[in-house]
Amino acid sequence: MIQYSIFINISIYSLLVPIFTGVYRIRVLSREIKLLIVYLIIAFTIAVSINWFPNDQWSMKILHVNTLVEYIFVMFIMYSWQESQKIKMIMKVLVWSYILFWFCAKVTFEPISGLYSITSSVSQVILALSAGYTLFVVIGNHVQPLLHLQLFWVLIALVLNYTSTLIPTALTGVLFTQPGEELVLLYSINWILIIFSNILLAIGILCPPNLQ
Repeated sequence: MIQYSIFINISIYSLLVPIFTGVYRIRVLSREIKLLIVYLIIAFTIAVSINWFPNDQWSMKILHVNTLVEYIFVMFIMYSWQESQKIKMIMKVLVWSYILFWFCAKVTFEPISGLYSITSSVSQVILALSAGYTLFVVIGNHVQPLLHLQLFWVLIALVLNYTSTLIPTALTGVLFTQPGEELVLLYSINWILIIFSNILLAIGILCPPNLQ
């Protein structure tokens, strides 16, 4: 349990690395990166509140809503980075389709008082694929060194974050039936990858915005 506590706390507080980096460079950041910082602050506040004041019923409801809020924030940010009007239209459809799906799920098969693995898994799949596609486009359309490209680091961080949390989220109901040590090991790997993705976000935020 000590190992569990250490990893989950480091994972949560590692969000402060890109948050403080973003606040420090707020004047030179693009609108999209500023929006990302706003969401990170929301996510950090929720994570800390749930960790400090655990309440299963309250926490679950907050996490249900956070899934939708995160999806809207991140999809809007990636929508703004698209150059193709066709892709922008597809992203609009994905946003409104998911919002409708989320509300339908809450009043039918996935009530807000229970687990949120289905809607969260769908969200993470779409976000990971969207970030991956955007990363592919960014790599193909830029001639300057990728290591100096802000979007390169930010998109890699997003892909890593959503792919690393997909399996634990999708299998939440099954995982909690497994022995404690195996469960802690799986989630520890997930938290380590989240910590790494937050470091990558901070690196991206430090890159000169004129190289986007």
